[in-house]
Amino acid sequence: MRFPVSRRGLLTAGVGGLSLGLLTACGLRLDQDPEIPTLDSTQQLRNRLARILDSTSPGSGDPETAGEDLADFVAAVGPVWNPPTEFATEAPPTEEERTFVQAAEVASRAVFEASSSVGSGLIPVLSDVATGLALLAGTKKPEIISTADELIRAGREELDQSKNEKPKKSQSADEGDESDEKQADRAKVFNAILNQSRAAAYGYERLAVNFDSKSRERKSALARLESLGALSGEMLELLGEDAADPAASAWKLDPTPTDADSAKELALSLEDGIASALLPWLEADASAILRLWESARTRMVFGAVQPLRFTYDEPGQAEVQE
Repeated sequence: MRFPVSRRGLLTAGVGGLSLGLLTACGLRLDQDPEIPTLDSTQQLRNRLARILDSTSPGSGDPETAGEDLADFVAAVGPVWNPPTEFATEAPPTEEERTFVQAAEVASRAVFEASSSVGSGLIPVLSDVATGLALLAGTKKPEIISTADELIRAGREELDQSKNEKPKKSQSADEGDESDEKQADRAKVFNAILNQSRAAAYGYERLAVNFDSKSRERKSALARLESLGALSGEMLELLGEDAADPAASAWKLDPTPTDADSAKELALSLEDGIASALLPWLEADASAILRLWESARTRMVFGAVQPLRFTYDEPGQAEVQE
């Protein structure tokens, strides 16, 4: 469904409501009622996250950085949607007061339970915020992470099943409707992810040997090789044999892993590269949520949890971190 206002307009509509009230109070006549957009299910989900975060206060048992992280999440998600009271048909819903961990558990579950159906261009911010909340709160309550993992994988399976059940004739028609330019743009996105996943796999092969064979880091690096292989295979399938870029013989690693510290630094760099490459895919397809989650979980093994993988100069507008 196409909205009569932009996404930015939806996020800042509360200001419009205030302006309308001021005009009415001054006795100015409005020729017609303003057009009030109807929120779709994804916008409603964003709004619920905003309400949850708005009702959250750091408490005992929360991470030390809960206050700072909460402010970042609020800025990323944007304000609560408050249409002008003159046109409200019912009282706005409310959320109970929660600590950071409590809010993270509720908010991440809400997003990941709906992960197979999110859209409206808000997939990046919703998945990014939910991932950060789950991983941060999971340092205090690990079952939040395991629950999020199960929900994300279930959502991905549902998406895959839905795509497989789509009639082949319809799929061919959709492809035929795409312009050459659009197909080229898609291929560019998928090749960027493919090349980044290949480079990351090469990097993990090199960095893994710098950790003891029984260490958490070595086990995580080896597991990451498997998930990166799955990501590369997925991109090859989406691209097709003719559109896929050839693999490089080797990739430049920065830094070159020579010990545990440089190996950890390289792992963080590789995962940041994966997140950056995933963003354009994430903007169009909720299937990418699983790949962002895998990257974020791996990254936390080699460094502190990164609350947000992207930056947000405007609420809801994800951009690659510089």
